[in-house]
Amino acid sequence: MESLVETMFQQLLSKEILHEPMKEIELKYPQWLEAHKDGLNQEDYDRYSHQYELIKNLNEVYEQDPDNFPKIVDLMQKMQECGQPPSDIVRELAPDLDFSNLGLL
Repeated sequence: MESLVETMFQQLLSKEILHEPMKEIELKYPQWLEAHKDGLNQEDYDRYSHQYELIKNLNEVYEQDPDNFPKIVDLMQKMQECGQPPSDIVRELAPDLDFSNLGLL
């Protein structure tokens, strides 16, 4: 049973599934951070900035070492610790997607 769950988890986090959406989020994040810098408290700004760095790292892994599942899981867990990505970005990319229901972010 454990290997079945692991296999499903690997497929959900695979480059084929997540790389394109993560690349799009990475592209939108700098503009979003700049636009919202004055409206966020320092803690939230730092959290979102850290999440942006993690997304960039995740995309690097997908591009350079897409089979490094432990690294992908580690980065996804760290991203989850930062909370959901900004809802403006998520809604723009996938209006019907709610990361909170996926349990990933």
